[in-house]
This record gives sequence, structure tokens and C-alpha cells, in this order.
Amino acid sequence: MYEEFQVNPGKPEQFIDTALQVVGDGADMLLLGPAMFSADGLTELKKRTLARLFPFSVSGEYTTLSHMDTATGRRDVRRLVELFTMLMRGGAEASITYAELDIARYLND
Repeated sequence: MYEEFQVNPGKPEQFIDTALQVVGDGADMLLLGPAMFSADGLTELKKRTLARLFPFSVSGEYTTLSHMDTATGRRDVRRLVELFTMLMRGGAEASITYAELDIARYLND
């Protein structure tokens, strides 16, 4: 089952109610995005459902929260690492991001 919905950012209760309705209709996982703006909903949903929660980071977050280091040709992803660490602490099973390779390189350096 696949269903998507746009939530008014000024009404977080609408997000929670709609997400719980989707789970009640049979969803066993939820994609939450943009990742940076889903932290409050993520923590509340973690308390109220057993569905797996996956924040996904949109391209704007990738480019805004990282910059290209012209000396090394690599992106500085420290802010993205902080974002995804916070989301994992908030209850995310995993995160989906354009920065996965850049973050993996950073963590392995």
C-alpha cells in the first residue's frame, strides 16, 4: 500500500493523526520528509506506533547542510551527520539521503 499526503507544518497534530490513520489502514512503515522538519513528528509517532519510521532527506537539505570543499573535492557533511544522529535518537529505523556516500566516507576517515 502506498499513500502520500502533504501536511501543514503549522499543524503537527494533523501529521500525527494522518500517519496513524495510514498505519491503521495497513502500512507497516512510514517515510517522513523532509527529514529536517520531521523530528517532532518522528518522536511522537515512535511513542504511538510500531510502524518502522524512515525520515528521508530531500536534495535541498543535502545542498543546504553541506558544502563542497574545493581543496579536497569532498562535501563537508558534519551538519548532516548531526541531523541523522538526532533522527536516529528520535526513533528512526534508518534514514534515506542523497548524502549516503559522502557520510560513509566521512565516518570511515
